[in-house]
Amino acid sequence: MALVPLKQTITVTKAGVTDEWGDVGPGDELTLKARVVEETKIITAASGKEAVTSLHIYLDKLADISYDDTITFTNENGVTVERKPLSIAVKRGFSSKPILTEVFV
Repeated sequence: MALVPLKQTITVTKAGVTDEWGDVGPGDELTLKARVVEETKIITAASGKEAVTSLHIYLDKLADISYDDTITFTNENGVTVERKPLSIAVKRGFSSKPILTEVFV
């Protein structure tokens, strides 16, 4: 059971492999249950620079997300956001087991 209710879904397109021409094709697609909060926020990205995000995503336990993936979310009004993660953080409990993954897009 998740720490927060996961009533929405996101689609994660994994980074593909590079072909002989140097182009990277799309990889596998995963559909994950999530809690998505649409808010504009200034965060410190993984690169160390400040960035503006529009989605705060909570995923159950240790999610298979990397900075090369593309996350797609469509809200109830039909607005689709498709971006790469700016920050990924795994939150752990007292026993060091992952409780949730927090992603800013």
